[in-house]
Amino acid sequence: MRIDQRLISSSLKYLYFYGNHLDIMWESYNNKYTHFFQNLTNLTYLDISNNDLKSVSPEVLCNLPGSIETLSISDNLLNYFPWQNISALTNLCHLNLSQNFLYHLPLKVVEFGANFSLLDLSHNRLSNIPEDFFSMATSLHYLYLNNNQIKALNHQFLPAPFRNGSALQKLTLHANPFKCDCDTSWFVDFLSTTPVQIPYLTTYVRCDYPESQQRKSVLSMDQRSCQDIYGSLAFVVCSFFAVAFTVLPLLKHLYGWDLWYCLQVLWAGHKGYSQLAGSDSHHHYDAFVVFDTQNRAVRDWVYNELTVNLENAGHRRFGLCLEERDWIPGLSCIENLHNAVYSSVKTVFVLSSGATGGETVNGVIRQAFFMVQQRLLDEKVSKMYFLFP
Repeated sequence: MRIDQRLISSSLKYLYFYGNHLDIMWESYNNKYTHFFQNLTNLTYLDISNNDLKSVSPEVLCNLPGSIETLSISDNLLNYFPWQNISALTNLCHLNLSQNFLYHLPLKVVEFGANFSLLDLSHNRLSNIPEDFFSMATSLHYLYLNNNQIKALNHQFLPAPFRNGSALQKLTLHANPFKCDCDTSWFVDFLSTTPVQIPYLTTYVRCDYPESQQRKSVLSMDQRSCQDIYGSLAFVVCSFFAVAFTVLPLLKHLYGWDLWYCLQVLWAGHKGYSQLAGSDSHHHYDAFVVFDTQNRAVRDWVYNELTVNLENAGHRRFGLCLEERDWIPGLSCIENLHNAVYSSVKTVFVLSSGATGGETVNGVIRQAFFMVQQRLLDEKVSKMYFLFP
């Protein structure tokens, strides 16, 4: 504290200022020593380690001599460093920030100089390496990241030094709590094939997660186990689709009309049902005749026998509702069927015998039967008849 506020020299090249109290000299309320090193115009090496610094202000960094090539701020208490102002040191080649308390690196691009070749971030608290941070560090040869809290690197957003073709020659990664699972299995390939020198790769680059892999070498991770997992998953998915495409057609064949009817009723309930305008009369027909319109014999009997005898029978004529004749064009099948059942006093089912002797029942007949059952529950009166011509 008794020395001058500025050091002045045009010949000094190496200055070892470690073990002092720059934390007091560079306190926020004291700007006396902001330009302390500025007039050392030929300085190339500055060591200010072990000075109890918690941060370095942008003003201090910008007022360091532009001739500095190596800057060591290791073994301090740094939790903040002004990365965006490092461009002021245009000749900087080596930066040592080891043995500090840095937790984060900026997500923005940092303008490292063209000659910047070494960065030591070992023994910090870093957990992530942003993709853009090293985008302009094209000449970086040595990167030390050991003894941090790095668990994984993002394969899709890999920082520039980790990509193929970078200038990186040496990388330290040991003593980090790496996660060894299928999401990070690509990292094993990277470590095994990269031309970059990685010290302690087989001994101290270890897994910390999950617990079953704890303290094992990252290189010992069996990537085939991940393939087995994905293979099992693919087997389960394929089995599901195979069963689905087998069972669904069978269910459709056996219960297709029933499911279709239920879906139609649910959909009608969701949309809300309202009576058509102009339909004030409760019953428009005496009977709704339901039959298989595809069966020619039944169809001829209904039109030539049943209809003729009931609609043209002398003193007592019955009004019949027939699908092909009286249904309203443009309405859906379920709407026409609902109108026919509820607009008729009775519902007559004309059933035919198939070649095997059993009655054939098509979808319209089933739907009509369900609706008549519902009407029976609502009105407590039987409304159906069955005819076997």
